[in-house]
Amino acid sequence: MKNEIPFETKAHSMSGKGSLDFNSKEDLNQLAMKLIPNYNPDRFDAMGFRIYAKKDEPIITIYAVDKLKQDDSNYDKDKLPVKKFKLRISFLEFLQNIKSFDMTLSNGNYDMEDIIVTNK
Repeated sequence: MKNEIPFETKAHSMSGKGSLDFNSKEDLNQLAMKLIPNYNPDRFDAMGFRIYAKKDEPIITIYAVDKLKQDDSNYDKDKLPVKKFKLRISFLEFLQNIKSFDMTLSNGNYDMEDIIVTNK
């Protein structure tokens, strides 16, 4: 797996990286089963998560590998067929499903890996 996740950076004032921890022993497939009606883990394997927020409603996108289409010959064998599930839920509902959510953004003028925090 590559370290960098593709993300549109040119259209945004700031960009960066984030992390998320689920409650207890939950994983992304279990979250998908809770939030997506008729989600079938026998067919799909959730592998990616994106949150987009505008105004007071986030849009959660869960990307899941479509295991039934993996063997189809009409896909580049180096690519994964993925179904995108877009969910409109409240921030409260989103936060109730996770243990923690962490994000660091930068305006790109300096490399965040080169900083030293001096007011510890």
